[in-house]
Amino acid sequence: MCRRRHHLAIIATSCCCIIGKQSACSALSVLPDSAINTIDRGGIAIVPNFLSPSEVSRLRNDATNLYHDGYFTVDALAGYGAKAGAKDKANFETSKDRAVLPAYIPSQKKNGPFVSPTLGDVDGRKQLTSTIAALRTDLAKSLLRPGLDTPDGGDNHEISFTRFGPGAKLARHVDEHHEEVKGRAGWSRPTRRSISWLIYLNEEGWDANTDGGQLRTYARKVPSAFSVGSRDGDLQIGWLTPTPNDPKERPVFLDGRRGGISGKCALYIDSDDGGRKVYLTKEFDSDPYLHLTTDYFVQNLLIKNHDLGSRFHYLEQPKSKLTEYLGADAGERVKDVAPLGGTLVAFDSVALPHEVLPTMTRERWAASGWFHETQQPEPMGRQIIL
Repeated sequence: MCRRRHHLAIIATSCCCIIGKQSACSALSVLPDSAINTIDRGGIAIVPNFLSPSEVSRLRNDATNLYHDGYFTVDALAGYGAKAGAKDKANFETSKDRAVLPAYIPSQKKNGPFVSPTLGDVDGRKQLTSTIAALRTDLAKSLLRPGLDTPDGGDNHEISFTRFGPGAKLARHVDEHHEEVKGRAGWSRPTRRSISWLIYLNEEGWDANTDGGQLRTYARKVPSAFSVGSRDGDLQIGWLTPTPNDPKERPVFLDGRRGGISGKCALYIDSDDGGRKVYLTKEFDSDPYLHLTTDYFVQNLLIKNHDLGSRFHYLEQPKSKLTEYLGADAGERVKDVAPLGGTLVAFDSVALPHEVLPTMTRERWAASGWFHETQQPEPMGRQIIL
């Protein structure tokens, strides 16, 4: 029997894995080991037909109706909005940007229209959130991230309908960053994004070649030899690429709480047996190093061992003319995912850079969100024993 639960409030490949849906119940109760391993090692799990065509149609109709009734919010984060809105706000066309129907509105600290008990197809959205809650429970157990399976609320988990208008896109990014990279405000939230997920709600017959809207991911050519994302609360910020003498792709984590002080940092990797932290750098200050630095800076100044330093690459370098000049990370492999209706995708929010390619002439619909974990508490001057 399928495990389904109803939650209130927000009721929420080298490195690619495509899984066939075994049955409606089995897909909701246990994700295949191949999908879990793909997420754990930094790739994107792809599950076609996670929702049936009838479920997709029902949710898309609900989203479409709520959009035309004016309940979606245009966020101007997509490529069209960022460009057109900056040039000519008077002629900015909201229909061409990304719009969302959120379950929670942080700026107003109140529930959003997605969880309204009176708007649209309430039962359809409740069924979806129950399905997503079951997925979250499975990921919490399978990825050994028990913090994922927490009660829903304003600071726990996110879910929404999203619409990309013709021409809308999202530039390359990652969905979560280390607290120190976000500055003082990075320690202000009790939770952080851990797993990103989307279920596409597009009509049948979507052709990525002519309709666009693909999710482009930048996974590693060599899958990570260790679990990605975080280690004891320390978030990943980069990689050590493989070499002939050490053929392992190694995630690099940032200890931003040296001596219990925010901003006192050091970089480390896992030991081969996974039982120890192997520090790559001496202690350094997060400001300015983490805000102005590049791969080149870390490789040659922060990591004193040249053989190790030459292998370092950021997950996402700070954008600058220098990083554009230095070019792409040769250790990445591009994977495009067509937004076919009913397909579920899931990946680590920290470790997988991605972007959304432009839609062409059709609207791109999805249900999307993030599962949260508890964030490290703000350092209070207490010594941390390593």
